[in-house]
Amino acid sequence: MIRWITLAVGLAASAQAQAYCVYNQLKDREVTVEQEGHPDRLRDERRFRATLKPGQSQCCKFHALDCNPGGRNNSVVNLAIRIPGEPAYECGFPEGAEPNVKVTGAGTVRVMTNPRPSASPYIVRVRTHDRKDLTGPRGLTCPESKTKGKR
Repeated sequence: MIRWITLAVGLAASAQAQAYCVYNQLKDREVTVEQEGHPDRLRDERRFRATLKPGQSQCCKFHALDCNPGGRNNSVVNLAIRIPGEPAYECGFPEGAEPNVKVTGAGTVRVMTNPRPSASPYIVRVRTHDRKDLTGPRGLTCPESKTKGKR
């Protein structure tokens, strides 16, 4: 029995390791995620788009060319991450270039509450396919949206 549980956990971990995933770790806000325009116009309608409720996640297998045009686990994908509502927030780097978050084809993106006292109540943490933290100790901030009414 323990062998089967170990096997199931291992398979789940290996499946996640082969996809980039976006996790909404906020308790009270939805998160919208949209991949930048696809270089192949025929695939543009099938690119990564999701509205994640609190606690939800969504993944893209790294070899799925619709949501990872490079098709490799180390390909870079640009995502627009927004926290709609009042007030709305946009996450990204560099500061002022929101929304722009880069993730590798098999990396992870976590949207979470900022654990540090800050003007930005939310941050994003990004890890690469080989588990390297790209966001540093403070994470990517999610400042209030400069475009009023945009959700």
